[in-house]
Amino acid sequence: MQYGKHINMAPDGMLTFASGIIYPEPDVRYLKDAIPVLQAAITPSDRPLYYMYRGVCWEKDQDLFLQHDIRYDLTVILPGTLGREYIKTVGHFHPLKPHSSESYPEYYEVLDGEAFYLLQKNNRSGEVEEIMAVEAKKGDKVFIPPGYGHVTINTGDRPLVMANLIERNFSSLYEPFREKHGAAYYYLKSEKGKGDFCKNPHYQNSVALKLVAAPALPQPTTVVKNKGLYEAFVSEPEAFKFLK
Repeated sequence: MQYGKHINMAPDGMLTFASGIIYPEPDVRYLKDAIPVLQAAITPSDRPLYYMYRGVCWEKDQDLFLQHDIRYDLTVILPGTLGREYIKTVGHFHPLKPHSSESYPEYYEVLDGEAFYLLQKNNRSGEVEEIMAVEAKKGDKVFIPPGYGHVTINTGDRPLVMANLIERNFSSLYEPFREKHGAAYYYLKSEKGKGDFCKNPHYQNSVALKLVAAPALPQPTTVVKNKGLYEAFVSEPEAFKFLK
């Protein structure tokens, strides 16, 4: 399944799919949904910010995904700013796996555009312990390890299209970021037109932001080398059992 061949984008930012692909109607996040995590006070509206397609696959592969309890999702984050802040996802953490002290991980791939993935680890009080900004471009893969919440920022001037593989049954946790008005850092457009990170004053402690390029990060499996996430999973689904 290839973006630009089997999946394309309509002028409004929504996706179109080739015959034979199973896809849902997208869940839409609007400006009014993002208000609790924004840096500035913005008037709520029904302006769409991003579209999420959960559970996309070729018809012939549907049983394989169901058998392994893995879901392949697509997300389109539109370009632009809200005040000075670049458009981003509202962000979430993942719950613990059953009978485990480890939370579910997630695996992302940039299909088009440019992004910062903010990966944040909190302590029991909800204060930040560690945060890194992973710069990712087309073809890059970003693994979200257990214990980290994450926010994705569209840093470019065109839509950011990304895919992810995730365990299909759990529900994400949005409250930790909502309670703190977002992640520990915001990404704002400066007067010179460039992006700069700014600390979120709602956190009591201060932790330095680590900047990392996606290719420098370790991958949890070698099967993704020279393959997209979809192709890699279909060819060797057992290599992704760490997601469950």
